[in-house]
Amino acid sequence: MEWETAKLGDLAQINYGYTAKASFEINGPKFLRITDIQDGVVNWPTVPSCELSESDFIKHKLETGDIVFARTGATTGKSFLINEVENSVAASYLIRLRLSCDKVLPEFVYVFFQTKQYWDLVEAGSTGSAQGGFNASKLSNLEINFPTLPEQKRIVALLDTVFADLDQTRAKTEQNLKN
Repeated sequence: MEWETAKLGDLAQINYGYTAKASFEINGPKFLRITDIQDGVVNWPTVPSCELSESDFIKHKLETGDIVFARTGATTGKSFLINEVENSVAASYLIRLRLSCDKVLPEFVYVFFQTKQYWDLVEAGSTGSAQGGFNASKLSNLEINFPTLPEQKRIVALLDTVFADLDQTRAKTEQNLKN
């Protein structure tokens, strides 16, 4: 089966998050930061809010299927697929990737972001002496290989099953250790 290759920038809109001050005291959209993503989940009730205009909200709004990506610091390269979404925007140290074509599934791109190949590319492309970074331009230029949509769906479903089994095994092992 032949796979296609394309740059992420040709498949997606890639934008920096919004720059604002996080607050638990204002009533605005949720302001998702990389620190709000723990163990592959977001506890939305604990995410602070931010103040922004309607036009900035429209520009930076998170939607189901978006992938956010840490662009700097110790978590550079860490990504998160938005499966459930609150009224929210990504913070400025995140990059939002939104697929703009129907050739690739967000779930497939997210799986790619978990591979050794991806992490090697991020490590090689990170810059900065104290805290390396990986900007939107570098992310746009990353190449991804992908099969047909039916094959992507099959791969994602298979990996979902494998990861669920691993989570279950991990939970049982932790319980056995406690016992």
